[in-house]
Amino acid sequence: MIETNNYAIDNRAVAGRKTKHRRMWSVLGVSLIAVILAVGSMIIVSHQLALSHCQESLVIYQQQADQLEKTLASYQESLSITTDDVLETDKDKVNNFQTLYKQAEEELTKDVGGGQCVGSQAGSELRRSADDLITAAGQLAVFNQRVEQANDEVAIANQVKLLADAKSALDSTTLSARSLSQNYSLSASIRTQLNRAVSMAESIQQSNDLEDILSAREQLDDIIQGVSESLRLANAELLDIEEQVSVIETQADSNGSYEESAMQVLDAAGLQAVWGLEKMRGACSLTDEEAASWLAAFCTATPSYVYISTTAGSASINDAYFTDAMRHEVAHYLIYRRCGTADPVSIGNRANAESTASSYAVLYLGANANSLNRAADPRYHMNQASDEAAARIHAGQCY
Repeated sequence: MIETNNYAIDNRAVAGRKTKHRRMWSVLGVSLIAVILAVGSMIIVSHQLALSHCQESLVIYQQQADQLEKTLASYQESLSITTDDVLETDKDKVNNFQTLYKQAEEELTKDVGGGQCVGSQAGSELRRSADDLITAAGQLAVFNQRVEQANDEVAIANQVKLLADAKSALDSTTLSARSLSQNYSLSASIRTQLNRAVSMAESIQQSNDLEDILSAREQLDDIIQGVSESLRLANAELLDIEEQVSVIETQADSNGSYEESAMQVLDAAGLQAVWGLEKMRGACSLTDEEAASWLAAFCTATPSYVYISTTAGSASINDAYFTDAMRHEVAHYLIYRRCGTADPVSIGNRANAESTASSYAVLYLGANANSLNRAADPRYHMNQASDEAAARIHAGQCY
């Protein structure tokens, strides 16, 4: 009985140990499952976090890329600036900007893994490129500001110079017009027009309006050119008269008279002979003494006529001096045509109107100097001073 009971006790002990083992494995299994589930959850969470971080990096990268692209676009015009446009001290700024611009363009074209996530370093490089580009562009902006300021100063200086030059040109033109208006060979209406234009120009000269000054000078120039053209044509006419008169031979006809050649001289000049000095009275002054001693006379009040003494002329008609005397009167006429007076200021005080007319006749009208120097009145005698005065007048110098 004792042995049987011991066996029963042993069986119960074995059964108890088995049950304990099952419980332990059950607990371990549950724990293992819990661990596996926990690890799985951690992996899932980590993956989700990684995906979230990846997406965020892509967004940041794209933002930086967009910002850099805008920065490049905003400073694209600055690429046109070259080292030739700047001072020596600014050349490195231009080179630096162009280098950084090119580097920034290269940053945008880099392969960052297609649609894969990018690291923060790529975004940082884009941001740094943009910052560097902005800094370099800022340096160029400072340079451009200096250039614009210098250009403004140059523009102001140029404007001041233009105004000064325009005033100087107008002043010079005004002086020419004023001098021209004193030429009494011009008609009174033309001289009045010139004087009015001079007055207008002098009033505008006081202003600072460049356009008005330029316009005034242009108008004055047009008037002067018109008057000068008239004088040029008149001068051509006078030169033609001189040529025609100078080729007429001083010679007597079959009767020994020089009247025909003398009349040819007057005809070539477009002048008409009027016999009788007294007929000049009422137009120009004539004393009895002059009427008795003069051979011929020219009167500026009746410039188309040459008055010839009926007594002295008749007595001299058979002398070559008679033809040369007509050349002398033609010289008075041509001097009057050139200067508006038969006694211009340019003659000076070493000669006189009569000696100068004789010199003019010899130099330009074919007269004989020895013949004219036979005049009884020494005022008619020529010398170097009268020759020089005649040359000045012939060149258009009346004052």
